[in-house]
Amino acid sequence: MHRPVWTMVAMRATLHIEHPVRDFDAWKRVFDSFHDFRVAHDVRSVRVGRRVDAASHVAIDLVFDSEDAAAAFHRVLQEQVWSRQQATDLLAGGPSAAIHNLVEDTTISP
Repeated sequence: MHRPVWTMVAMRATLHIEHPVRDFDAWKRVFDSFHDFRVAHDVRSVRVGRRVDAASHVAIDLVFDSEDAAAAFHRVLQEQVWSRQQATDLLAGGPSAAIHNLVEDTTISP
């Protein structure tokens, strides 16, 4: 029987973003170029995924120490990133975003 490994985590908030992209490789190069920008805005970790049934649809999870930090970065994205022509050229639709608070982080190990 596999037992979960429980870990205590500090309060964390995730800014979950989803949007379709025109060209994943081009989008990913631009996304990667914003690494220092994310660091400067206190992003603690990044996860990028693609939908299995729609590879041009990406999901991004940006983890912050607090809900306030996640909300502040969301505003920065809206005002300084998504409004730029470069974003318009790469995105095939508007992004959707929501902030989630981490409730549990369990690793199931053999």
